[in-house]
Amino acid sequence: MNDLFTYIGAIFKLPSQAVIERRDVAQSSWQEDGFEVRQEVATYYFSNGVVVRRTSEEDSFPSQAACAECWITYEVPSNGQAPVEVLPAVRRFDSRCREAFWLKFHSAN
Repeated sequence: MNDLFTYIGAIFKLPSQAVIERRDVAQSSWQEDGFEVRQEVATYYFSNGVVVRRTSEEDSFPSQAACAECWITYEVPSNGQAPVEVLPAVRRFDSRCREAFWLKFHSAN
């Protein structure tokens, strides 16, 4: 289980061998250029010792786009104690649509 998709799939409740033991969530918001920016950082702790952090940011800027821009990052924090090397260690998306497409693409394989 060294593919990051295995862990992200478990986060989205897709069939996965990875088992989430605990989830910690922190939320914050601030004003930037007259718009509110909201951030959520969710840290997932898996039964095999792997930790995955999902950070998402979105702003209140009005958008006509079908899929508004936001910033989503998955990362496996490197503390030198990970029992398994997870690759890639970082994956970024610039919209929820791209994240959903990536999940769909990888779950079909």
